[in-house]
Amino acid sequence: MIIKIARKNSRNPRRLVTIPTSSDGRWHGKWTCDYLFTLQELQLQDLAEDEAQRDAQVSVTLSIQKHAGFGLSVDGKVTTSFTRKCCCCSSPFCREINANFNVWVLPSGRHNGTTQLPEIGGDDQVIYVKPGYEADLDSLVQDTVRLATSVKETCSDSCEKSQPRMQYLGEQKAASIDGRWSRLLELRNAC
Repeated sequence: MIIKIARKNSRNPRRLVTIPTSSDGRWHGKWTCDYLFTLQELQLQDLAEDEAQRDAQVSVTLSIQKHAGFGLSVDGKVTTSFTRKCCCCSSPFCREINANFNVWVLPSGRHNGTTQLPEIGGDDQVIYVKPGYEADLDSLVQDTVRLATSVKETCSDSCEKSQPRMQYLGEQKAASIDGRWSRLLELRNAC
């Protein structure tokens, strides 16, 4: 279960995926929100192997339903594709992501200086928001994309079933060693 409390703070970076929680009469029943960002805007540019792919489009669709006196349920879908490198053969391939997430956005209240959080059971993800604030879903979208992207991705089924190949990178020179590790290397060599 993820618990986050949204706060108004001018020092926070610009929030991209937000939903209003105020009950001013505009948001009742069920509605959808569509967003289109780049990997770079969502701070996910490190996932793309090719620098040109850092501007790959990420589509986010939210289906939001207001539950009277309780909060909001959000069903989200994230779609994108970008170039990755196969962990076995090192060839580039297109990684397509089509992932879903569900989250409850519930109000948090204050009573005698303590924060009152409504209980919700199960494995549901929950974001608690102060009344009148917007729910920030940026990190949830980022986590959804990162979890759908494996560390060891392969370009095909045959690569997935094969053993990884060792690639000779040439003779390593002492200059290629990071200077921050030099003292540790000296200690290791002294033993």
